[in-house]
Order: sequence, then C-alpha cells, then structure tokens
Amino acid sequence: MLLADTLKISPERALDLYYSTKVYEQMTDQKYGLQLMSDDYILEELIQELRETQ
Repeated sequence: MLLADTLKISPERALDLYYSTKVYEQMTDQKYGLQLMSDDYILEELIQELRETQ
C-alpha cells in the first residue's frame, strides 16, 4: 500500500510492480536480510530500482 500511495497508482498495479523487482526476490531470500528492514527502507529500495529500470 505504501508503494501505491507514494506512486499514486492502484494497489493492484503496485503489486505487479513489486513482484517484478529484485527487491521482491531479495525479500524472499533470508540471506539478504531485507525482512529485518523498515517499511520505509524497503519502499526507498523499490523506488530506486524502479527508477533505474525505467
């Protein structure tokens, strides 16, 4: 929801974006430790990755 609110997009679109990122892959792999980071940190990582891929 944070991604949707920040980008002013639908929650469905935000999920589509999220599931297509490296951040998502890292969230599902405990060796990266992203599960321990704050929501704001993860949001910033997502936005940075999306900017780099656009």
